[in-house]
Formats: sequence, C-alpha cells, structure tokens
Amino acid sequence: MNPAGSVATRAPVQQDEVRAVSGARWIATAVLVVGALNYTYSLVLTRLLDVSGYAAFAAGQGLLVCTAAVAVVTVPWMLAQALARARSDTERGEAVSFAVITAFAGGAVAAIVVACVSLGFASGVTALVIAFGTLAVYVTRVSAGWLQGTERLRTLAVLTALEACLKFGVGLFLVMALGMGETGALAAFGIAVLPYVFVRPHRFPGASRRPWRTVGIDRRLWRKAMGVASLQGVIAVLAALDIVLVAVLPTDRSAAASYQAAVMLGRVPLFLAGAVSIAFLPALSRRRAGDPLTASALRMYLTVALPLTVVAATTPGALLSKFFPPGYSMVATLLACTATSGLLLGALALFVTFAQAVDDYACLRTLLLGLALYVTALVSGWTAGGVLGMAIGGLCGTATTLVLLAVRHVRLHGFGTAERPFGRVVLPLLALAGALALLRPYAYAWFAAAVLVTGVTLWRFFGRRGSPVPAAVAAGDGAPAAPPGPAVEPGPGRPGTGAPVGNERPAPRNAVHDERPVALLVDAVWRNRVRPAGDEELLRALAAARRNQVEGLLARAYPRQLAATLDEVERATALFRRNLVESTDRLRAAGVPTVLIKADLSGDYVYGNFDLVVPPGRLPAAQEALDGWSAHRSVYWLERTSKVLLEPPTGPAAHLHGSVSWFGVPVVPTERLFARAERPVHADGEADGYAWLTPCPSDRLRIWLAHALFQNLTLDLSELLALRPLLRPEVIAEACREAAREGWSASCRAALALAVEAMARLDRGEPVPLPLPLPVWTSLRAGAEHSGHLLGTGRVRTAAREASLRIPLVMTKKLRRRVP
Repeated sequence: MNPAGSVATRAPVQQDEVRAVSGARWIATAVLVVGALNYTYSLVLTRLLDVSGYAAFAAGQGLLVCTAAVAVVTVPWMLAQALARARSDTERGEAVSFAVITAFAGGAVAAIVVACVSLGFASGVTALVIAFGTLAVYVTRVSAGWLQGTERLRTLAVLTALEACLKFGVGLFLVMALGMGETGALAAFGIAVLPYVFVRPHRFPGASRRPWRTVGIDRRLWRKAMGVASLQGVIAVLAALDIVLVAVLPTDRSAAASYQAAVMLGRVPLFLAGAVSIAFLPALSRRRAGDPLTASALRMYLTVALPLTVVAATTPGALLSKFFPPGYSMVATLLACTATSGLLLGALALFVTFAQAVDDYACLRTLLLGLALYVTALVSGWTAGGVLGMAIGGLCGTATTLVLLAVRHVRLHGFGTAERPFGRVVLPLLALAGALALLRPYAYAWFAAAVLVTGVTLWRFFGRRGSPVPAAVAAGDGAPAAPPGPAVEPGPGRPGTGAPVGNERPAPRNAVHDERPVALLVDAVWRNRVRPAGDEELLRALAAARRNQVEGLLARAYPRQLAATLDEVERATALFRRNLVESTDRLRAAGVPTVLIKADLSGDYVYGNFDLVVPPGRLPAAQEALDGWSAHRSVYWLERTSKVLLEPPTGPAAHLHGSVSWFGVPVVPTERLFARAERPVHADGEADGYAWLTPCPSDRLRIWLAHALFQNLTLDLSELLALRPLLRPEVIAEACREAAREGWSASCRAALALAVEAMARLDRGEPVPLPLPLPVWTSLRAGAEHSGHLLGTGRVRTAAREASLRIPLVMTKKLRRRVP
C-alpha cells in the first residue's frame, strides 16, 4: 500500500536512489511551471514597464535571484543533509533549531547587502522592497529544507509552483491595478513566499529548547553551513553577475534590456539543474564519493537541458520579435550565447552539488579561480565588443570554470558507472542543433520542428516509463529496496553456457517489449518449466522478473547463471525477516498486536518495506514502541493520519497502518480483520511462535484485489502467484460476501474475473501483459461504488475524500505505470 505506487516492480536498489529519481521528476515539473510563469511574467512586464523601468526590475530580480539561490541552498540544503544523515530525533531537532536561527541571521545580513547594492540602480523604496523580499526568502527556506531532508518532494514541488503562481498574480495586480511599476513587480517576490509559512518543521523530541546555545556550540553544522554558503554563493554570483553588471555599466539601455531578457530565457537549464540537485542531494549525502548516482543525476539533467538549449539557441529573430517590443532587438543575437552559458552553468551547479554531498568544500578554491576568470572574460568582452562581447566572454568564462571543476571532480572522486556513454546523448543533439540552425531562416518550419523536439524531450523525461537514468535507479517513490549484489559480467553469450549473469548489467532498451524473455519468465516461474537460456535472454527475463517482484523465483530456476541475483534476494529476505521479527517483538512487548499484510515468510521478499496493521487508536502507541528501533520517521501527506513509515538503520522499513486503507479511505474494517486473523503456520501445519497475525484467506484475497483496484491499477506476477492458492470456492464466496458488506462487491468480482482469466491464459502458455493492467473504468467504478457506500452509511467526509481523489489518482497512476 505504498502511496507513490509500486505499480511495477523496479530493480532492487536502495530506497534513496528510488526516491531521488521520482523526486527529481516532481521538482522538475514544478520548475517547468515556475519557469513558464516567470518568463511569462517577464514578457508581460516588458509591455507594462518602460525600458528603464524594466532594466531596474531585471537588475532587482537578478539580485533577488542571486540571494535566493544562496538562501535556497545554504540553510535548506544544510538542513536537508543533516536530516538525511541524522541517527536520532535529537540530532534532527538540533539541526532544525540551527537552521531557524541562521536563516534569520543570514537573511538580515543579506537584506542589508542587497539594499546597499540596489541603491545604485533603484529608488530607496524599491531598495527596501528588495531587502524585504530577500529576508522573506531566507526565513521561509527552512520549511523547504525540512521538506527536502524528509524527502517530501511532492509537497515541496507543489509549494514551489504555488509560490510562482502567487508572484505572477500579485505582481501583475500591483503593477496594473495599483500602478506601482517596478517596485510592485519586485514586491511580489516577498509576498509569494507566504505558503511556506504554513508548512513549518515540527519540533523533534529531545531537541534543545535553547536554540541559541545550539548555534554556538555545534561547530559541525557551522562548518557545513559556511561551506554550503561559500560554494553556492559563488554559483549565485556566476549566475547573476552579468545581469547586474550590464545594468550598472555605461551602455545603451535598449542593449542592456535585450541582454537581460536573453539571459532570463537562457537560464532554464540552471533551474532544471537545481531540481535534480534538490532531489538527489539527500541520497548522495548518504553515499560515498564517486557513486554511480552522480552519473545518473548528470545524465538526467542533460536529457532535458540539452534539447531545450538547442531550441533556445536557434530561435529565429522573426519569432522573438513577436514576443518582445522593438527595444529588445538584440535578443535573437545574444540568445545563442546566453542559452549555452545557461546549460554550462547548470552542469557546473550539479558538480558543486556532488562535491557538497561528500563534504568536499575544498573545491571552493577551484570555483574562486573560475570566478576570477569569468569576471575577467566578462569585462574583456564588454571592453572589446559591448553587450555582445560580454555575452561571448560570459560563455567562455563559464566553460572554463566548468572544465576546471569537472576535471578536479573526476580526478579526486571518479564519476561512477554510466549505463551508456554520454556520447550517445550528446552526438544526436549536435545533429539536432545543426538541423534547427539550417531551419532558422524558415520561421514556421523551425517552429514546427522545435515544438516536436520539445514535446519528445518532455515526454522522454516525464511521461515515458523508460527512465532517463539507468534502470538500476529508475523508479518512483516507494519502490522496492534491497542491498545491491556484486556485479558479475556475463559469459561469452552462447546459449546454455551456464555462465553467471551479473544483475548489475542493464537489460537492453527494448527488453520490456520483447515477448521471449516474458515467455521464459512465465515458463520458469508460473509453469515450473525450466529450459536452457542464453545470457542475453536471461538478462531480459530478469528485468521482467524485477518488474513483477519474482526475481528470486527466476534466480532459483537458474541458480548458476543468476547466482548474484539469488544472493541478493536471499540477503534482502534475511533482512526483511530480521526487521519484521525485531519490530513485532517490540510491539508485542508494548501490548500492541499486529497483522502482517501483503507478505509471506515462505517466499522471497524484495519489496522496500513491510506492512503492519495495528488496532484502531493504537498507532501512536506503536510508534512510541518502535522509537528505539527506527532511525527515521516519515508520513505521506495524503495518509498522514492513518499510516507512518519507520525506517531502521538497515534493511526494509515498517509501514504501520491504523487501518487497511488507501489514501486515507478505509476499505477492509480493522476490527473484523483482527477478529478473523490467524497465527502464521509452518508448511507442516504447526503454528509459528511469531508475534504477528496474518489475515484469514478471504481477507488476504480481498486485500490483494483492493490493493490493485484502489492503489496500483495492476496485478503483477507475484500478486497472481499469491492469489492462485486462495481461489477456492469457499474462500471466494466469503470474500464476495465481505466485499458486499464493505461496499465494493461489483468491483471485487470484476478484478477477480480479470485475474482468473489471466491465470488461465498463463496456464495455457498464452501471452499476458505483465504486470497485468486493470481497466481505468474498473477502478473508476470501484471509487464510485465504494464512495456511494460510504455516503449511504453516513461517512460523508470520507466519501467526499474518495470521490474527489479517485479521478486524479487514477490518471496519475496510469501515467506512472510501466506498460510492458
């Protein structure tokens, strides 16, 4: 019952990698929304403000963006890194207290500096507004750091997008309705951060009640904060220096405004790099230097940033003239340089994140050298060629700084292992750049090609289930986690050689569309027919097995070729059993009974957590009983009152449920679940002495079907295997009676019929899509049927919750689902 959806089982990787990839997509989605609103805001203001007013606004915005860039990564990233590494609530509480105090202190200092600088190009009132916006941004970033550190990235993404919407609406109101000009446009930045006030970090038990004392004695947090501030401060200066300089230097105002507009358009990759960094930082902070996840993060960035940069750099002047007034005639000339600079600056920001994640603050010397070269290139370019020369100089300075930092990083830390060479990403895009450059004189043809390129890029990044990062880390929130096994290279590849097949080698790109490995998987796992298989076919079958949570069964069918996978599964299962026994023993000692759902000790267990249901009203007591066992606690925002995830230092986490519910809507009554629960038994029929209970057969059947209907919209092969022994007439009849009592009888029968039909086809050896998708209409009908039942029984709020969530949740799951 994972909130993010375990629709298709992914490669068994660490849970932090899984969250990072999914979180990056959420944050990147918010960044695209923010970018679209910001650029629309800037474009509208070019019409509403005169050239001098817009130049003052752009310079003020540059200062705000510069200080916000420091604020966004200094306090929150320090807090996120501390929360990710913390081993107790006391450490987390101290980190939050430190972040609050330093945010206020740092914000006050930054506000004074910004006010002094802005007096050089703006009035006193405008300078005061910019200073207030700077302080507001600093203070509210503590909430952002708390969300990032607890990896509530979806909530962070929503707040980020909401901030941009408020800035857009409030800014236009102040400019158009109240006539406040550039002062009103800049005041919107400080007002827009209000949503963060309502998502404040909670106090952790054991935290100091004298936060000033914490600030004074915790040198480790001071070093981390100063290191982050220094690194990100240099990046912020690199990002904003040219915008401020062009407003201060004695140059034509029209040329300066053109340069500022071109820079704003070219900074899209920098925001995308920020999204990837925010999502990957907690995971990278728990890993060693040179982890392969660094290559994954950079490739994820390049997948979307490179094509968008090519489109921006080749935009025809005829199209830009339709969006900008006549005073911005140089935008088309400057955009090729500023867009490329933005791409390089985003990559530079990622390398700084990689260094920060492993506490390598010594790279500051390299960054400062790069900054000096960048300033020299800017000034030299402006002296030699004015605004155009500044754009070229900025590009050369950024490229030089990136090369210096990248060479240093690879020399000291390595770069992990890429799934495929970066050349396979870069070279096609160079060809694309040439094609768009040739189409540039033909505005309409270029526009059609640009729309196609942008659409394909966004589809590959957001909509396509084949992740832009390696299969080993491509997953959504809550995907299964298990310790990675050792990498073993496959044999020469002759069929039936029996050489070990390493589970670290990625399957071919079209593996999920090839029926042969799926047929091999079905023969071995479902029909118990093991036939000779070559290494390549077995690798593809292993990828399909992981999507269906049956890699252990496949590995046992081919123990020699899949020895590494078998060892990996056995270690993951051992950790599961250990953590399950430890946690339930603690709960039993505290007088809290539990029912284990969606798991079976007789088989393998590669999922990322195990689900325990506790009696009504006992969820707080259960959390208290596991305080010493768990190292991290988190909740999902849609189920914060009914479910909590408790993560131990190693191994799978305990998912405590106050009820058998999905997204806060109970389906199977908890009282009846406990009243009918049984003690787990051995294969010989003898009862085990374990501390947990298991659902009776009819409850197990309904829980599997409800999980598919209300959560995943699929049934994978492991679930079909779990359902098969439950398909006895008496169990089915009782399950249907209980489903009718619970208000989802028709949907239960429909899902059951679909599962039975799929099993029959598998028995006959016919092709079946795995995981098996449930029709959208079946899930929509389940929501309507169940919410109607809740409404008829007087649970109006719960019925309204289910009805309002059903359609967006179904659509979200359909978009996220990996279709074989």
